[in-house]
Amino acid sequence: MNGPVSRRTAIKAGASVLTGFAGCLVQPTNSNTGAGNDSQASTDGDMEDSFLGSDDGCSATTDSGPTGPLTVEFDSRERSRCKGKLLEDFGNLSYWEALDGSLAGGKSPFPGQSARLTASESEVRAWIRRSFDGGIDLSDWDLSLAVQPGTGETRISNVRMQVMAPDRDNRIDMWRPLDETDGWLRLDFGPTSEVGSPDLTDVREIRVQSWVGDERAADFRIDELRVTPKLDEGAILITFDDMSLSQYENALPVMQEYGFPGVAGVIPRLVDTEQRINLAQLQALRDAGWDVVSYPQAETPLSEFTRSEQEAMVRGAKEWLVDNGFESGARFFAFPFGGVTEGTFEIVSKYHYLGLWSGRCPSGQLTGPLSVSRVNGVDLEMTKRTVELAQKYRQVVPIMYQTVGDSTDHVTTEAFDEMMQFVDDLGVPVVTASDLWDMQSISD
Repeated sequence: MNGPVSRRTAIKAGASVLTGFAGCLVQPTNSNTGAGNDSQASTDGDMEDSFLGSDDGCSATTDSGPTGPLTVEFDSRERSRCKGKLLEDFGNLSYWEALDGSLAGGKSPFPGQSARLTASESEVRAWIRRSFDGGIDLSDWDLSLAVQPGTGETRISNVRMQVMAPDRDNRIDMWRPLDETDGWLRLDFGPTSEVGSPDLTDVREIRVQSWVGDERAADFRIDELRVTPKLDEGAILITFDDMSLSQYENALPVMQEYGFPGVAGVIPRLVDTEQRINLAQLQALRDAGWDVVSYPQAETPLSEFTRSEQEAMVRGAKEWLVDNGFESGARFFAFPFGGVTEGTFEIVSKYHYLGLWSGRCPSGQLTGPLSVSRVNGVDLEMTKRTVELAQKYRQVVPIMYQTVGDSTDHVTTEAFDEMMQFVDDLGVPVVTASDLWDMQSISD
């Protein structure tokens, strides 16, 4: 076994790369219309670096959030949404082609219009692409996208981004499932698979799609495709939901062997109940370097409660953490069951900086800090592949576990140990939610 890899607080994005974006093709925004400007297009991929070094028009408020003994100092979503630089504002849809379904302009909360993607019941997906003659260089950049998944029967359940580097035989696929939610949210993307040998210095095409399937329609909008500078190196979080006693009895000893910290989500009403982690054990996890975070699980998703009920649950869970000595972890949140509304995100933003949500892909600098994607650790081989990709592409992947034990549990102790050995052999840093927050460059 290699030497222990403990949490890293010094993993930072290289801020110096923000001053240049060599070889990248970007259309500047017209302040009146939001449309792309053809005069900036390059047919040979040799772009002016000065554009991405200039202001792209995004302005994040630096106002303090709601004040109170339990609230955070600011809304992390607002402070994070302008990170990096704008690659595409969808103001000029002539740069894009619909491969399946239809493409049109739509309403947007941002300046100008969004891209509205639709698919009829006879079309299995909505799918668009943009080509870059001569190629663009995304080797030091990650991608994020604003998404409005739609409503009702035409709401989408997934978003997939593909980077052709330089073609479909050498590409990166980035897949994000969406639990039931509404309203606009920012999604940070990372590789869930790669085909061939992608060369991110020569990206010729970006595709965005949502798979709908047979006899279903889709109607959703996307906007503000942004790029953020990559972290210096990748990392993982080992997170636990549901407070199962098996996490303390079976997972903790394995993690201690490798020197790994973890992130434990707390359901206050279940502390000190049968087969759950008790208060003394939670304190022992904290003292071992873990983050103990909020996980206010009820019988149904938060989205099924009224707004006032949701706020009482979110606030009450944080209050319990603070009162019991878990102030550091109390800054962070894990969404029970995944399903949330726009109002849920607003409530959580008052009390927490980070939100661990559902998904499948790693991410880098977070433009959507309350919608952090997690990978379900039940699939050992898929989890290994995702960790390898996170390391290769310098991103962070949180892994989610529930029960750890025998064949009736979420994962067996043997499989959990195999995953920890795999991480140790790779030399991937294991970090906590506090470390992940420290990695973020937040505008003042």
